[in-house]
Amino acid sequence: MSHIPTTLDHVALDVANRDRSAEFYAALLGARPIAEDPEHHITFLRLPGSSRFSDIALHEHPDRDAAYPKGQMRLAHTGWAVDRAQYLVDAFEFFTEHSRVLLAADFGVSLSVMGADPDGNVVEFELFDHSARDAEPGFSVLDLDLLRERVATSSPFVRGGSTPR
Repeated sequence: MSHIPTTLDHVALDVANRDRSAEFYAALLGARPIAEDPEHHITFLRLPGSSRFSDIALHEHPDRDAAYPKGQMRLAHTGWAVDRAQYLVDAFEFFTEHSRVLLAADFGVSLSVMGADPDGNVVEFELFDHSARDAEPGFSVLDLDLLRERVATSSPFVRGGSTPR
């Protein structure tokens, strides 16, 4: 079988409170509610500039134990590509103020900041170094002070010969 060509259409998240999560994603991503399905406890959000019906669907499950049976695996995280280092700094600051930063890493092929939404769903922002596309991924702690300095001076963040914007 050959691969199925696709593009990401939307992300569906289980949440305890749709209103709280909608406010979180509005503040973080500029998402706005565009439809509700009260019978099934779903709120649909659209990102700025999107032409999709929805980009994020929030499925409300107030009883977490019923929604997540013991031993059941769930979504690891959602990943959002960004094209400027400033957005990683913004994400770090947002998570610091509104929830918590889980990871700020330099993977060699990308820089990443991960945080948690109100229900503990992990949200990642990643700046890819396309010149390192075929490189082996690595791991080191992201130097946020150096990244902030480079953003402030409009200098590229240089590590290992790569220069993400």
